[in-house]
Amino acid sequence: MKFTHFSGIPGKKLGGLLLLLVLVRLPLGAQEPTPTKAIYNTFTDEEEMAMGRKAAEETDKQMVLLDSPLLTAYLNNLGKKVAQASRRPQLQYTFKIVNTDTVNAFSLPGGFIYVHRGLLDFVVNESELAGVLAHEVGHIVAYHSMNDVARRYWVDQGVYQLKKAGALDNQEMVDMLNKYGGPMLLFVDRKFSREEESEADMLGMYNAIRAEYDPEGLISSLGRLSKFTGNPTLVEGLLMNHPLPGERVTALRAELQKNPAPKGLEKDSMAFRAAKVVLNSLPPPPPPKKQP
Repeated sequence: MKFTHFSGIPGKKLGGLLLLLVLVRLPLGAQEPTPTKAIYNTFTDEEEMAMGRKAAEETDKQMVLLDSPLLTAYLNNLGKKVAQASRRPQLQYTFKIVNTDTVNAFSLPGGFIYVHRGLLDFVVNESELAGVLAHEVGHIVAYHSMNDVARRYWVDQGVYQLKKAGALDNQEMVDMLNKYGGPMLLFVDRKFSREEESEADMLGMYNAIRAEYDPEGLISSLGRLSKFTGNPTLVEGLLMNHPLPGERVTALRAELQKNPAPKGLEKDSMAFRAAKVVLNSLPPPPPPKKQP
């Protein structure tokens, strides 16, 4: 994201000022988690964005993206609105649509977020979609993937030094690297812990509130996923890979009871309805590739 330039205000100070203005819009008594960057995570924002860009390039080669400029533009407008309201608005967020009917979304480091076409079909209003996007932004805000990358990096560095000193044999080193290393595309299939999911939920809910979306959107989407009775293979990360959506709904409702959201937040929009019309006019997604 690029901040608009104002004469006489340096970019970094302006970014901090805008973040402050966003944060003060929280309801009084809000218990939004404070994201923690692991002490061993020494990567800068620029390094994280470069890493995410590389991972996105690899991901784009592996997945079929939806060729719809209108839907992609709509998703980016909505996603960046939510991301600007987060605790890491300085990242350059990019949102892409994967042309598959599975219901899923995932994030890469540095602000790259992918939404499956099936999710766009599943959500029933803009606040639901905004809530899911805010949740994925929450993972990035909380450094969930980058803390993992940093941990793997330092483990690999330690293994290298031990190997160099003759303290590990080849098989031990291979086992360690297989456990902690791996290609960037592991981000796509990574299963977050229950604690990480809960943190992303809370961060996402407050992201949505600051972006002036009804937090019931995130709650209702999770609630409907927990009761999903269709083909379970169509519901990937948002249900099967994420633990106990019913408990997450309960936790979010409890938070809202303690710290109610402002009244009159946005639930839907004409832009969302128009996006649904465009989505329904497109040919169906291609069948999934057969595994060799």
